[in-house]
Amino acid sequence: MSIKKISIVAVLISCLAVSGFANGQGETNFPDRPIQNIFPWGPGATYAASQVVANAMGENLGVNVSVTSTTGASGVKAAMTVMSKPADGYTIFDGYVAPLILSPLFGKTDYTFEDFKPLYGVVSNAFTIVVCKDDDRFPDLTALIEYAKANPGVLSYSSGADISLPHMSSASLLKSTGAVTRHVPYNDSNEGIKELLAGELDFNVMNSGGYNTYKDEVRILAVLSDLPQPAFPGMPLVKDFGYSIGLDGLAATGWTWWLVRKETPDDVAEVLRAALKKALDDPKIQKQVSDMGYLPMPTDVYNPENYIKECTLMTEQLKSALAAIEWEKAEIKKYNK
Repeated sequence: MSIKKISIVAVLISCLAVSGFANGQGETNFPDRPIQNIFPWGPGATYAASQVVANAMGENLGVNVSVTSTTGASGVKAAMTVMSKPADGYTIFDGYVAPLILSPLFGKTDYTFEDFKPLYGVVSNAFTIVVCKDDDRFPDLTALIEYAKANPGVLSYSSGADISLPHMSSASLLKSTGAVTRHVPYNDSNEGIKELLAGELDFNVMNSGGYNTYKDEVRILAVLSDLPQPAFPGMPLVKDFGYSIGLDGLAATGWTWWLVRKETPDDVAEVLRAALKKALDDPKIQKQVSDMGYLPMPTDVYNPENYIKECTLMTEQLKSALAAIEWEKAEIKKYNK
């Protein structure tokens, strides 16, 4: 090959390389190494549900997608871990509502949900009010509420961490009925369940994954949702007893939206979206997740186009729910000894 031809080839290769990077396509073979999903809670049923989806997503991408538990600060540590990584698509945030919506709402973060680029909503789970299976004091929700109203400050319960979404849902219900109970916070919700089973608590607010784990030891009084939940077939809803939670749709449930840093190139995000959507639309994956007590979020609704709208609606509803926890804390002070 002549020197002139070699020069022309070199120039063409150089131009193509520059063009690729200029269009945000620095990694034309993305992905070419494992991807990490940063999960904000400890190992458990919720972690397992994320791993099921991650495995399927990895198969679609041709690389391993691992789920890494990164706990701390009500999930904020996981979010900050993602923010500290390169915006190259190799780090995904398992964006549960607590670190994504609640912590920014409380002014505990320097980020908001708008600082992430959305992939898809992944799974949701409703909360339930449960008692020990052999506790015959409360045959149904009405019995518990009426007892709490007649004996303010006597009953104790846990919903996991203080000012968490399940806490907000349960406090909203209790405020609407005038039932004053004592909330005992635990950073690990499993600790609250253990205290319930040990007789230290009177009732507990539990998600579907937790219920599946302990269903032989607890009994559901009501599901904290406006709509029937396939994870709890035949179980009564709060509204069946004439009560209202005051939170609509996803606002009364836990959910996660998988995200990447906002600066992630669009072409990389589209690769991730396609692989995640394929996993979420797979009937086998949907059944696996449902059998674990979690509901796959429909991709035609909880998609990138609707991300801002859905998160904004959630934020507005949860602002009003904070008043219920403030009421609960103020009321219980009257009965502290």
